[in-house]
Amino acid sequence: MASTQGKKRPGSGTAVRHAAGRRPRPNASGSGGGRKTGPRDSVFLPLLTVWIVVLLLLVIVLYWTRGSLFRTAVPGAKGRETAAAVPAPERQASPPKTSSKDSPPPSSPEGSAFETGDKKGREGETPKGSAVVASVPKVAPEPPVAPLPPAKPPAGRAALVIDDFGYDIKIARKFINLPVAMTFSVLPHLPHTEEVAALASRHGHEVLLHMPMEPHGYPKSDPGRGALLVAMTPQEMVAEIDKALKENPYARGINNHMGSKFTEDADAMRVVLRHLKERGFYYLDSYTSPQSVGMAVARDLGMPCLKRDIFLDHEPTEDFVRRQVAELIRRAKIEGRAVGIGHPYPVTLKVLEQEAETFEKEGIEIVPLKKLLDGPAAANGGKAGA
Repeated sequence: MASTQGKKRPGSGTAVRHAAGRRPRPNASGSGGGRKTGPRDSVFLPLLTVWIVVLLLLVIVLYWTRGSLFRTAVPGAKGRETAAAVPAPERQASPPKTSSKDSPPPSSPEGSAFETGDKKGREGETPKGSAVVASVPKVAPEPPVAPLPPAKPPAGRAALVIDDFGYDIKIARKFINLPVAMTFSVLPHLPHTEEVAALASRHGHEVLLHMPMEPHGYPKSDPGRGALLVAMTPQEMVAEIDKALKENPYARGINNHMGSKFTEDADAMRVVLRHLKERGFYYLDSYTSPQSVGMAVARDLGMPCLKRDIFLDHEPTEDFVRRQVAELIRRAKIEGRAVGIGHPYPVTLKVLEQEAETFEKEGIEIVPLKKLLDGPAAANGGKAGA
């Protein structure tokens, strides 16, 4: 056994060396061992690998190029930026180079194919930040309209002054609702003095202080509480006026209630009118005496003043009041203005309501009394009343 192991078999070492230096050959069926690689195989495999890599690169390039072309076809700012990124083909005669700010963005052959679509897209859309102007269809001009004729000036103006308010609130409300401008002359110290004055003012009517003054025949003929008397001192006269105005703060003018004796006294009238002028008042002479000096004193003081032209209802019958309204209209047409004084009688209310349209038809504008002061004070008056 030992001798046998120590000996070497002939040729065994050589066979082993040869076997280690050689590759096994495959059999005919392809099994058993690897096939010997020839020169073609050693060249073909690297080429195949290169072609696969190139093919992949081509696919990537085509995919990228097609995507950029589709992005170029989209109108708008992004499409223009993509088209500008593609280099433009060389031209035979190229213009001189300009700065990058002045030169237009280059275009590519692929981009030119979509240039028309891009322009259409730009034409059809409104750039961001710009105002949208709607197209307005043209309208044929209208034929010229003939100018309206100028308004016909009134034939005259008149003021309707109603005295002696303060006794009855119900009759006052009815006069307030007449469809013509009224001037409310309110007596002081009566049950409804304050209420009537406030109500008339709220409805836009002119308000006067109807100040009681001493008549001839006093005290048998009594003008009422708070009357001004010739025998009073100037301080007493001013105090009585101020008391009356506290009850009627809406008054902007004054006219006399009775006062045939007081209005004939220039000194007494000067005290009264000077005090009222300082408060911005105007004076309406009710003209209860033909010897009244009220207008002369007021003019001498520079105080706005007017005089009564017509008494409407010193005979409280419907026929008489209607005749007096006609006379007021006639006087307003002749002199341009006229002042009528009435009282809160039912018959006066009825006639004025019926004759409201007559004033308009005759071209007579009925206005608040103060509006008649725009011109010179009226010089003519009617007959003196009581």
